[in-house]
Amino acid sequence: LEKTLNFTQEISKEIGGVKLGLEFFLKYGIDGVQKIKKFGVPIFLDLKLNDIPNTVKKAAQNVINLNPEFLTVHISGGKNMLKELVKVKSKTKIIGVTMLTSLDKNDLKSFGINISESAFVEKLTKVGFESGVDGVVSSPLEVKQLKEKFGKKLIFVTPGIRMSSDNSNDQKRVSTPGKAISDGSSLLVIGRSITSSINPLNSINKIIANIRTEIESKN
Repeated sequence: LEKTLNFTQEISKEIGGVKLGLEFFLKYGIDGVQKIKKFGVPIFLDLKLNDIPNTVKKAAQNVINLNPEFLTVHISGGKNMLKELVKVKSKTKIIGVTMLTSLDKNDLKSFGINISESAFVEKLTKVGFESGVDGVVSSPLEVKQLKEKFGKKLIFVTPGIRMSSDNSNDQKRVSTPGKAISDGSSLLVIGRSITSSINPLNSINKIIANIRTEIESKN
């Protein structure tokens, strides 16, 4: 925890928020989240809730009072589950996870789903939108079509962000920061490109430069 707190302090003035995932939450819990909140940065609580409606609603109520800026839930849990969560969200924005960036068409086929990744993501996004979520998580490869379909109605969160020199690791559907922003991403989730960097602040500056270069090339 001390390492995480020191790292957050180092980069807190250069980022738009901190994403705390399942690993962090299971180890440090609510107390750990409260310690990160002291840095005054928005908290993206990435718990990817997914269960029967009543269980998800009650689970969410245990963390909503932390006032995270964002809380994630799997859209595949269905409309009833999502609507129950939306009822108790207070000021927290509910972000629906579509298809994990570690999956691809071969995985869908193994589940018995014989459509493309983009078609599957779009169907889940529609379910989320109709259920009242504030935004969706998709890979950067789908964000352009989602932006065209749903316009300004949703927040578009894109993980799978890698610089061209980075290792993709376990992510299969990736893109550069600049390309994702250009295609319509509202919020970039960037993990190992920063957290595994020898010089995190330098890595952040390179990411910002990549975004600026892409935007300037479009103008």
